[in-house]
Amino acid sequence: MQIGVISDIHSNIVALEAVLRELEEERPEKILCAGDLVGYYPFPDETVSRVRDVEALCVLGNHDFGLITDTPREFNRMAKRALDWNRRNLSEENLVYLEELPETRRLIIDDLDTFIAHGSPNHPIDEYIWKEDIDEEFLNRSFETIPDVVILGHTHRPYVQIIGETVCLNPGSVGQPRDGDSRASFAVIDTESYEVEIRRVEYEIDWVAEETEEYLPRQLAERLYEGR
Repeated sequence: MQIGVISDIHSNIVALEAVLRELEEERPEKILCAGDLVGYYPFPDETVSRVRDVEALCVLGNHDFGLITDTPREFNRMAKRALDWNRRNLSEENLVYLEELPETRRLIIDDLDTFIAHGSPNHPIDEYIWKEDIDEEFLNRSFETIPDVVILGHTHRPYVQIIGETVCLNPGSVGQPRDGDSRASFAVIDTESYEVEIRRVEYEIDWVAEETEEYLPRQLAERLYEGR
């Protein structure tokens, strides 16, 4: 069975569509999303609707949480402005969808015990977990019963870390990569071979940048080209 894994879309519908086209070739049984559907870019309603269309199993990210509550004080000026704009341009139906997202999910997929959070198991909304943070101690501290697969987001940087019999992964960011590669990032899990592949796909950054500059800070558009 093939499983698609996405995260940190951040209202970038163009990048999301490019990723979904790539995933169509894999014919995944499920798509899992580690949060942050909204924020930064100017297509919040289209993005949430599309995620719902493909019936992705999502968790709540920190930007999603900020949109349905109050924009966090610790957000920088650009992030605050974008999130406030996203809130004003999201339908009531999609707002309710975000409000109902769980902070974590734990489910069995093709006999694999799978855990999903945006941040970390203990602080699912906003803790950054980097590849070097993941070791046996991290797993023992985070879980009473250690899953087969741990999926996290938030860092916007993809990785796969194998600890014993547990595969830990971050699919990177669909909508705003920060690892120096401007292409949208996602992952594919093969549940039979127990392998994970990080994938990248190009999309029309120019179009997203133009739309972003019309409504939101220019710096948000510029960083798409730099993958940072």
